[in-house]
Amino acid sequence: MTEKELQLLFHALSDPIRLKMVKMVLKHGELCVCNFLDYFNLSQPRISFHLRILRESKIFKARKDGRWVYYSLNKDNEGLNRVLPLIDKAISENLDKISCEVKDG
Repeated sequence: MTEKELQLLFHALSDPIRLKMVKMVLKHGELCVCNFLDYFNLSQPRISFHLRILRESKIFKARKDGRWVYYSLNKDNEGLNRVLPLIDKAISENLDKISCEVKDG
């Protein structure tokens, strides 16, 4: 892992919303943009901003399926793999009920 990659990783994880996004994907495996929109009750541009930072830091991988984009953890990110147990332990918010009103409705 390079110094720049480490900086990007820590910058991405310095925001509470992005930390929760990582925990959500850790818990559920893969989530759609609509899951984040519904959970955080933020605007689509704001969610996209956070997702862009998580992709650029190589924390998230994106997969497009039709008009939906799904996000999963980048298991090849060595730094992320080292901090995932800390994130899992530190973020205690209940993330069990993740839905997608946009997609499901």
